Amino acid sequence: MRAGRTLALAAFFAELLAAASPGPALATRLFIKNHVNSDGIAGIAAWQGNLAAATVGGIVFIDPASGALTKLTSAPAGLPSNGILCVALSPSGSLWAGTADRGLARLKTDGGFRRTLTSFDGLPSDRVQALYVHGDSVWVGTSGGVALFTENPTNGQFALRRSDSNASTGGALAADDVRAFQLVGDTLWCGTSAGLSAFAGGAWINRAATLGVAVRALEVHKDTLWASTIAGPRRYAAGVFMTVAAGHGGESRALHSSGGVLYSGSAGSGVFRYSPSSGWIALGTVGLSNARVNALETAPDGRLWIGTDEGLARDLSPAVGWQAFLPPGPAVGGSQRAVADARGAWFATGNFVPASGGSGNVLRYDGQSWSALTASSTGGSLQSSSVFAILSDLGGKLWFGHCCSDVDPRPRTERWDPATGVWDTLGVTNLYALKQGPTGLVYGGSVEHGNGVYVFDGTTAAILDSLTPTNTQGGTTPGLASNNLNGIAFDTAGRGWFALAENGLDIWNGNGTVKDHSDDVWLHFPGTGFPSPQTRAVVTTGAASGWVGTVGGLVRIRNDFVDPTVTAITNAKLPSLQIRDLALDSGGNLWVATLAGIARVEASSGVVESWSTLDGLVGDDVRSLAWDSRRGILWVGTTAGVSEIFPGGGASGFSDRSYLYPSPLGATATALHLGGITDEVTGEVRDLTGALIRRFKCDPSQNEVWDLRLANGSPASPGVYMVVLRAGERSRILRTAVVR
Repeated sequence: MRAGRTLALAAFFAELLAAASPGPALATRLFIKNHVNSDGIAGIAAWQGNLAAATVGGIVFIDPASGALTKLTSAPAGLPSNGILCVALSPSGSLWAGTADRGLARLKTDGGFRRTLTSFDGLPSDRVQALYVHGDSVWVGTSGGVALFTENPTNGQFALRRSDSNASTGGALAADDVRAFQLVGDTLWCGTSAGLSAFAGGAWINRAATLGVAVRALEVHKDTLWASTIAGPRRYAAGVFMTVAAGHGGESRALHSSGGVLYSGSAGSGVFRYSPSSGWIALGTVGLSNARVNALETAPDGRLWIGTDEGLARDLSPAVGWQAFLPPGPAVGGSQRAVADARGAWFATGNFVPASGGSGNVLRYDGQSWSALTASSTGGSLQSSSVFAILSDLGGKLWFGHCCSDVDPRPRTERWDPATGVWDTLGVTNLYALKQGPTGLVYGGSVEHGNGVYVFDGTTAAILDSLTPTNTQGGTTPGLASNNLNGIAFDTAGRGWFALAENGLDIWNGNGTVKDHSDDVWLHFPGTGFPSPQTRAVVTTGAASGWVGTVGGLVRIRNDFVDPTVTAITNAKLPSLQIRDLALDSGGNLWVATLAGIARVEASSGVVESWSTLDGLVGDDVRSLAWDSRRGILWVGTTAGVSEIFPGGGASGFSDRSYLYPSPLGATATALHLGGITDEVTGEVRDLTGALIRRFKCDPSQNEVWDLRLANGSPASPGVYMVVLRAGERSRILRTAVVR
C-alpha cells in the first residue's frame, strides 16, 4: 500500500475514533417534511438560467431544458410563507418573493435567505402583490399601498426610499390595492383595483380618468403601454386607453411582450397572440390542465411558459399545443380525515376542492408521489360529493363516507378494493366517521341526516344493524343519545365510544347478538365536566380510559369517570382549545390537532408539548391526524397542506438497521439516501483511500446524503464509496457502489 494512502486512512480512522460527548437532554424534536399544493401559479420570473414561479404552495423552480420541477416551501429562517403572489430578480441577483401574509422574502443565489422585509421595514402591508425592478430600484405593490426600495447590487443591502398609500397621497394613488407597475420613459405607471396612477417628478398623479377600472397587469410593447382589464386588453394612445379585444376571449389577466410579439393570458380561454392586422389570435388550449392563465414568461431558451390555476405549461407549436407541467404535491390543499396503511397515507378532503372544482376527492401518498381518487378517475364509482369519513380495514379495503345533505342523490358510502379495483356501493348515506371494531365489524357514524351508528359486516359490507336513539332504548340503560356523531373508538374491553356532535359522549358495551339490544349497557357523558358538550374526536387508552376532543378542549376519562385535574392541567398547555382530531402513537402518546397547531401529551408523564408553523408545520389549522405505526410517522392534515412528521428518537439517530438506498447506484440514480434513521445524523462520504468527498447532515425528513458528485463538482467515478455515520458517541461505516 502506498504511503500516502496509508496516512490518509490512518488520519481517517483516528478521526472516526474521536467521538463527541453527548449533549444535554432536549425536548421532543420533530423532523418535518411538508407536502403542499403548488398548482396555482401567480407569477413567473427568470432566475439563474431557470424559471421561478410564485405559487399557492411556495416557489417552484423550472429547468426549461428538461422540464424538471423542484419546490421551495416555507420553513423557519427560510421562506416565510407558502402563499407566494409574485417573484422578481433583484439588482443583486437575489430572487425577491412577495407573500400573501408575511411580507417580502429574499432568496440569495447560494440558497440562503436574507431577513424578510415586512411592514416593520416600511411596507404598507404584508400582502405583497406586485414587484417591478428598474436599475437598483425595486417597486413593491401591496394591498395597502406602494413601497420603493433600493438594493445595493454588490452586497444586497437595502434602503427604503418611500412608502405611499391612497390616504398619504391625498388620493393621488388611486387605491391601496396595487397590482402592477410599468415604466414608460420617466413615468412609472401603477395599476390598482380602482384604475391607474402615475409617478413622475417625485410625486403621484391620479390617472383614473384615463383608465378607471381594475388593472391586473401592465406591459410595454413597441413603445406602447398596454393594460389587462376584465373587458380585455387595452392600449394607451392619445391620452386614453382603448379596448383592443377583437378576437380576445374575455378578461385579460396577464400581458407579456417577447420577440416582438405581445401575449395576453385570459381567464378561461388560454393565451392569445396579438397581430396588428387581425387582432388577437388564440393559441389554443390543447394540452393545458387549466385555461385560466395568470402569468407569462419567456425562458432563456426563447420558449414561452405560462402559469395557470393548475400548473405550468410550455408552448410547443400551434399544431401540437401545450406541454403541461404539474408541480409535485397533493391535488387539494386541505384535508379532513386521514388514515395510514401499508400502501401509504390516505386523506379525505371534505369540502376542500381543486382549482377546477369538483367535490369527492381522496388523496394518496405512497412515499414517492401523490395521486388522487375522484369521480372522474373512478368512472363515477367514487361519488362526486364531499368525502369526510375514511377507513382502511383489516382486509386492505378502503371505505369512504360522503356527507352532508338530505337532498337526493344523498351522499353515499362506498368500499373499494385496491387489489382488484372492485367498488361496492353501500346502502347508507351521510356518514362522518368510520371505525372497525375488535370483532371485525365496521361501524359508521352518521350526521344528523342519518340514523346514528350503522353496523356492517367487515367482509361482505352487508348492513347488519343500526344503533339509533330509538331502537337502543330497551336495554338496561337508555341508549344512543343522538344520531349526529363526529367520532368512534373502541376500548380494550370491546366497548364502543361514540363522540356526539352536540351531546357529549356515549359508551356502549354491545352485549348479546348484533340486533338484540335488550341487554346492552350504555354509559352517558352528556357534557357534565366537559369543557363543551360539542365533541369532535375520541380515542381510548385502556379498558375504561380515553380522551375526548371538544370545541372547548380535551377531556380525560379514567375508569369511566372524568378526571377534572388532568383535564384542566392539559388544557392549560394546549396551543388552542378548539380540538379537531386525536391520534395515539405506538408509545401511547396522545397527539392533538387544534386550530393553532398540534400538541403531544406524553403517555407516562402527561407533559404537553406543542408545535406550529413557527416550528415548520405546514399550517396551523390542523384538521386530521393519522399515525403510521409501520414507519413511525405522524401524518398531519391541515387547511394549507400535509405535514409528514418524524418524531425524534434521541441523540443516536441511526442503528444497525440503518441502510443506504438505492445501492448500488446505477446509471439513473441521482442521489444517495440514508434510511432507517430516527434523529439527526452527521457524517461524510469518502472514497476507499479515505479522501473526503462530502460532509452531510441529514434527518428522517431530509435524508439525502450525497448528490453523486466529487468534491470538485464532477460526477463520481464507478467504484466503492464509504459513508460514515456519526451521532453522539456512536459511529458506523456503510458502503455503496457507483455503477455507470
